[in-house]
Order: sequence, then C-alpha cells, then structure tokens
Amino acid sequence: MSAVAKEKRIKDLTVNEFKVLIQESIAEDIGAWKDTFEILADKNFMKQIMGAEHARREKKKADFVSWEKLKHRVQS
Repeated sequence: MSAVAKEKRIKDLTVNEFKVLIQESIAEDIGAWKDTFEILADKNFMKQIMGAEHARREKKKADFVSWEKLKHRVQS
C-alpha cells in the first residue's frame, strides 16, 4: 500500500490514490497466485507436500524435523 493511502481513510482518497491502491492490491494477489501455481506445477515439491500431509495424518513424528534442528539449516 502506498504511503499516502496508509495515512488516509478510503473515503478521503482521491480517485488516483484509490486507483493506485487497487492496482497494488491486485499486483499482490497476482504474485500470490503465481507462487501458488509454481508450487502446484512442481511435481517433486507436491509429492513432498502430500507425503508430509500423509505422515501428519498418520502421526508419524519420526518423519518430521524439529524447528530447532531445521532453523540452523535455514539460517546458514
């Protein structure tokens, strides 16, 4: 959201400010959908997601890594 739009209420926006607000909102939604479609298109990633969901339903705790162990890999 633009800085101007953050400081004003919707009813106080000019037409141009409102257009910018709408365009920014749509751009965010498009970005989120693009990310979703990329994930759905990745067969290997979807297999991992489905496997994790199955393991969660079956309560297979051994299939999961704790955040404490995982965060060291993420932060490196």
